[in-house]
Amino acid sequence: MLSPDLVRAQRRGEELKLTALAGAARQRAEQIALAALETAERSVGRPRQQLVAAWEQLPHSAKEQRLFAGILKVVEDACDFAAQPELDAERIRRALFEEAQRQRSGLEPGHAFSREAVLERVAAALELPAARLDEAMYSDLRGEQRLNGVEPLSARELLERYELGQLQGILLRAVRVTAEVWCAAPALYRRLFAKLKFRRLMHQIERLDQGSYRIVIDGPYSLFESVTKYGVELALVLPALLECNRLHLVAELRWGKDHRPTRFRLERSSEACPAGANDAEHPWAPPEVLALVEELRALSSDWQVTTNQLVLDIPGVGICVPDLAFENQRDGRRVFLEVLGFWSRDAVWRRVELVQSGLSERVVFAVSSRLRVSEQVLEEGQSGALYVYKGRMSAAAVLRKIEALAAASG
Repeated sequence: MLSPDLVRAQRRGEELKLTALAGAARQRAEQIALAALETAERSVGRPRQQLVAAWEQLPHSAKEQRLFAGILKVVEDACDFAAQPELDAERIRRALFEEAQRQRSGLEPGHAFSREAVLERVAAALELPAARLDEAMYSDLRGEQRLNGVEPLSARELLERYELGQLQGILLRAVRVTAEVWCAAPALYRRLFAKLKFRRLMHQIERLDQGSYRIVIDGPYSLFESVTKYGVELALVLPALLECNRLHLVAELRWGKDHRPTRFRLERSSEACPAGANDAEHPWAPPEVLALVEELRALSSDWQVTTNQLVLDIPGVGICVPDLAFENQRDGRRVFLEVLGFWSRDAVWRRVELVQSGLSERVVFAVSSRLRVSEQVLEEGQSGALYVYKGRMSAAAVLRKIEALAAASG
C-alpha cells in the first residue's frame, strides 16, 4: 500500500478527489512502471541500495515526482530482499569488535594498530575470505539486503496495484468508514465479515433491503493509540470490500497537514464473482481463534467445533457473525462462540442488546477482562452468555460455558 503522502488527490471543499490516471497520463505511468520493473529485474543479486540508486537515475519530471515515487514503492513491494543467509552479520561484527579490542589492549608503545591483522585473524576463525568481511559486517542492514527476485508483473498489473495502494493510503487517515455492499454469492458476505474480524476491526453490521448490508468501521483516527497499526489493518480489508458486486463507500477522513475533516467516496459495481466465492470454508480467523480450535479438538468432549458459516440477524437490532459453531454429537444441540477480545465495551453492549431482544441461537461471547465487563450482565436462561478471560482463552473454560448455556437455555 501507499502512504498518504504518495496519494495523488486534491481536496475540493470537503471532498477528496483522486487524480484520474487516464489517457496520456496513464500511458506515461505505464512507461515509468515498465522502466522501474526492468531496472529491478536487471538488479537481481545486487544490494537494495544499488537498486535504489539505479531507480533514481530514471528520467522523470518534477510534476511526476509523486507518481514516480508511488510506482517505485509498489515495485519495491514486489521485490524479494533478504540478507545473505550464509553470513551472520551480528556474529561477524561481534568477532571483529572483540578482536580489535584485544589487539588495541595488547599494543606495545610505538606499534600501530593493524586493521588488516584483525580482518585476517577473524576471517581465519570464521573460515571466510578476509576480503568478504567488510561486506559481510553490515549485510543485515536494509541497504545491504540482496535482491533475490521480482514478481513477474506487467506494467498494467503493477498500475492496478498502484491504484489499490492509493485507495488504501486514503483509509490510513480515516475516522470512520461506512460501506454499503451487495454480493451475488452469500459466501462473499461470510468471507467479508470474517476478514473484518480477522483484521480486528471495530465494526457494526446492519442488514438493508434486498439482502444488502451496511458496515460501519471505526477508522484509525477515531482511536487514541495504535493509529498506524490499526490503519494498516483497515487498509488491508479494502480488497475484500472491492470483491463485492456493488460497493458504496464513504470515508470520513482527517486529511492533509492540517488534518482537516474531509470525505472520500467510492462507487464500484461488477457482475462477476471472484474466484472461490462459493467456497464453504474460509481461513480468515484471528490467530487466537485458530489456536483455540486446535486446543478444543484436543479435548475429549461431545462437542464438535467448526468455523461458523451463519449470519445471525435480528431485524432492526443488529447482526452477529460468530467465529465458531459447536454441535453436540449426542443430542444435536448447537451453540456458537463469538470472540470479541479487545474490541470496545460498546461492542459488548450491542451483543447484550441482541440477546435481550430475542436472539434465536445460543451464543457465548468471549470478552477480554480489560474491557471491564461482568459475566453477570447476561442472566441465566437467556440465549447468550459472556465468557470473560484474562490473557488468553482457555479451551476447557470455553467448553464449560458452551455446556452451561446449552443446558440453561433448554
